[in-house]
Amino acid sequence: MISISNDKNRMKLLEIEKKSLTSMLDIQKNLNKQILSFLKNFLGDVKIDLNFDSENQVFKYIKETTEVLNKSNSNIDKMNSLLKKLNDIISNVNNTSIEKKITQYNSKFDKEINIIYKNTSLIEEFIHKISLLDLSEVLDKINKSYDMATNEESDLRISPELLNSTFVENTLVISEMQEKVILPYKISEINEILFDNNNKYSSIEDVIEKLYTRPIKEYRFSAMARFKEAYKLVTKKEHKSRIKALFLASELFTNYNLHPAVITACKSLDELDIYLACLEDNSLDEFNFFDVKYEVAPKIQNQNIKNMESIKSI
Repeated sequence: MISISNDKNRMKLLEIEKKSLTSMLDIQKNLNKQILSFLKNFLGDVKIDLNFDSENQVFKYIKETTEVLNKSNSNIDKMNSLLKKLNDIISNVNNTSIEKKITQYNSKFDKEINIIYKNTSLIEEFIHKISLLDLSEVLDKINKSYDMATNEESDLRISPELLNSTFVENTLVISEMQEKVILPYKISEINEILFDNNNKYSSIEDVIEKLYTRPIKEYRFSAMARFKEAYKLVTKKEHKSRIKALFLASELFTNYNLHPAVITACKSLDELDIYLACLEDNSLDEFNFFDVKYEVAPKIQNQNIKNMESIKSI
């Protein structure tokens, strides 16, 4: 808070306020690093290619960490916004409208600081909790559960049938009826793969089935699937840092209108950004990288399909 009435010491008060905000921002950044460090170490060693449910321990840890990380990011954004306003005041300290600017700043400060304190309290509680964890023991327990689940289900893989007798190019097919997802492809690409690997693949169908087809059960728990697919998009397709991957994965974790298979289908962050913009503006007909086709079984639709009924169906 800045005093409006104290004209003589105004510049000194502004500098004190700036130092205070900068210190608070440094604290928020430090808390943010601790959350990211936990998430990075946790994901680095945990096996997450299993069927998740809402009671799964991995899901719970990532969900809670993501929620706290979003609060931390929000705090940092709010602090940066306050600093920007304060710097503007300092730059125009002799302006006739300075008192109005200070009043606006104080009002914003009052509003934001309560949210920042509340978020910080939750963040510190979370960091205290994870500091008491024996991470190696937790990971060992989770990974043993993964190995058991993998062994139990190794013989239960569904052998995908051909979706159609015709090939649908440049289309993401999400089929509940066929229990599969077929990623976008071009026949020219398939032919090239087939030509270069004629000992490995027997036909166009064989290439599509082995390289472009995923069991729909991989996307069963959409929040977890969005997190995983966003993380892989950044690290494997874009070859960018794990920290950047965690930021995007955390952001998309709760984007319930986004089917995770769309993230898989995107070849780059640019494609995903454009899709998200079209989704937000309800203008998916302007998304030209690939089409999306849903084949919904004649039963109760899951929430993701309900939320995305507006997507073009071919």
